[in-house]
Amino acid sequence: MTTFNYAKSAATALKLLTKFGRTVTRRNYTVGTYSPSTGANAVTYADTTWKGALLDFGAGKTLERGSLIQVGDKRLLLEAGAAPQLEDHMIVGSDEYTIVSIGALEPSGIAVLFDLHLRK
Repeated sequence: MTTFNYAKSAATALKLLTKFGRTVTRRNYTVGTYSPSTGANAVTYADTTWKGALLDFGAGKTLERGSLIQVGDKRLLLEAGAAPQLEDHMIVGSDEYTIVSIGALEPSGIAVLFDLHLRK
């Protein structure tokens, strides 16, 4: 019996996100050492671009992976790649969102795409 090619499914998902979605930025913040002269920790960030589709949650939906959905929350379908972390932020257009929860479509342990719950 042959196994299903999930890498090909991930490539198809990326192709569809490229055609119908948009470029989004994943921002990873890093807190540096404390500076006595400024009284704060230095914060730096690294940006990477990804393909994704920003969506609203369906009408009447109140929970997403155990988290309450608030007014203004969005859902982002994101291409497979390095898994996003809850500490990351996603920038779509001029809006920066925090990640509330992360879901992954990864049959057989191979990521096809990520499903993020975002909040401003």
